[in-house]
Amino acid sequence: MKEVFNGSEIEVIDFDDATSGEHVIEFRDPSWRSNEAVIAISIPDGGSWSDAVASVNPRRNDVPVSFVIWAIGVAKKRMQ
Repeated sequence: MKEVFNGSEIEVIDFDDATSGEHVIEFRDPSWRSNEAVIAISIPDGGSWSDAVASVNPRRNDVPVSFVIWAIGVAKKRMQ
């Protein structure tokens, strides 16, 4: 599924990770690297939104704060 951030289509991938039990939402920007997430937000198995963590791809030097805030908002809507 795609969401729009500042006019750019961002691929949003929502899945349950079978190995860790986490629920994960990845945000991929095709203009950067289409096969890698810029940021991933996850909730541990049995956790709730208050347990969510955000991980930024270490290959990405900078991620604009506005993108992080937007991604958190999208993830929160999907996880509720």
